[in-house]
Amino acid sequence: SLCPRRSYAPADRRASHRRRPSRTMSSPSKYAVQVDKENKATEIKLLNFSRPHMRAFHYAWLSFFLAFTGWFALAPLTPIVRVSLGLCENGDWNDFSSPRECICGARCKEAIGNANTVSVAGTIGMRLLVGAWAETYGPRFSQAFMVMLFSIPLALAGAVSNGASLAAVRFFIGGMGATFVITQFWTSVMFSKNVVGTANATSAGWGNLGGGFTQVFMPWVLSWFIVFGFDLAWRLAVLVPAVLLFFVGIALYLTSDDVPEGTYKALYASGERKKQNGWKVFLAAAIDPRVWLLFIVYGGCFGTELTMNNVLASYFFDYFGLSLQTAGLAASLFGLMNLFARSLGGIASDLANKHFSHRGRHWVFFAVQLGEGCMLVLFSRFKSDNFTGAIITLIAFSTMVQMAEGAQYAVVPYVGKHLKALGPVSGIVGAGGNFGAVMWSLIYKGYASHPDPRQPFLVHGICVVGTALLIPFIHYPEFGSMFLPQTKEEEAQPDEGPTVIKPAIAQVSV
Repeated sequence: SLCPRRSYAPADRRASHRRRPSRTMSSPSKYAVQVDKENKATEIKLLNFSRPHMRAFHYAWLSFFLAFTGWFALAPLTPIVRVSLGLCENGDWNDFSSPRECICGARCKEAIGNANTVSVAGTIGMRLLVGAWAETYGPRFSQAFMVMLFSIPLALAGAVSNGASLAAVRFFIGGMGATFVITQFWTSVMFSKNVVGTANATSAGWGNLGGGFTQVFMPWVLSWFIVFGFDLAWRLAVLVPAVLLFFVGIALYLTSDDVPEGTYKALYASGERKKQNGWKVFLAAAIDPRVWLLFIVYGGCFGTELTMNNVLASYFFDYFGLSLQTAGLAASLFGLMNLFARSLGGIASDLANKHFSHRGRHWVFFAVQLGEGCMLVLFSRFKSDNFTGAIITLIAFSTMVQMAEGAQYAVVPYVGKHLKALGPVSGIVGAGGNFGAVMWSLIYKGYASHPDPRQPFLVHGICVVGTALLIPFIHYPEFGSMFLPQTKEEEAQPDEGPTVIKPAIAQVSV
């Protein structure tokens, strides 16, 4: 069946299930994975696609992956787009035989810088709002609605004609970045505390992989349409991720669940779940200053990733003199570390929690955030004749960035459950990533005319080190922090048991 509500009860009980409302799947034997007393999965089977837990996991990362691909689809095409829109100071499209002939002066750099900044600024408001929305309407409907809605401005991106319209369309495309909040909320309600760090980090990391994938994918898609000329080819290329997003949204809505017991819609109808006031829950998170510390720190890691997705391809193209395809490939190495690095951050946090309690999570978080800032400073010191050194350092830097993101969202579920506001906490902290990206983008814009194009990377790296120094101040008496022990008991105790990841092939049921 492709209906949103599905019964998981055995066949001989389905008739009675239809006659009266009941909480299905109350016994662990009714799930494809082992579960705890709240029906949350206590293990992760990566090659299992069964409902509800693993189906939700795979839809969460896949939808976010495609959203990330669409969000930054225009970034690797910037050398083409700036010529197409007449932003070059030495002529328009008809004057060049190659995009490299474009001289991107002050006006051009301002237009591209504005577009890069608003592309991440457009997500801040949506991330703040969507957490409360997911609490009320459920992650399944919320995620499907988001990817389908924001595929529309992506499809219309090919209609832009100048720098102002480019900035406007990238602002609206940026809304799809809020799918990250729903991704983290979804895996948090599906997986138990002993693996939630790994589940959150892996789903987000594989989703963030879209930022690296699009650096290679979009130039490749561009080559499909190159027969129509560069000016039309890039306008047709952006339709491809838009169509993929729209159809994944439909499939996600029809074939997945909000929580282990089913969909919010069905649970509301049966009376098994009461609809929450999302804004009241949001307020509980918004008045906690420690949530805003997490907001700032997340700007240092995820905000850095967003900024790199915008600037690296052009940096390699202009400073190191690479071709469009090679520059995109080099820039993609940053995002491709998401394949394992964010998961590694979550796994390291889970292991630290097992051996050193919750305080161990904070130490892992601090170490990788500090390492990220140091690696970015080092990356900024390589000159154009040492591309190899720059790439090796970029890979180490990217690994630290993704691990910091995974380590932070291994802490967020604790804070969210403690405040009884998981969705809003995820949303506020997630918005911090985009706020950070706006701040970093302003640094790169401010240094656009600097004689040394490496300088904004240096300033950025020093600022990231500063965000790491805030982590010791994130303290809850129920959990402790880096230097202070736990002084108060929490109602729900921390994780029990090690992380389990089983790549076992399972039956795929729809």
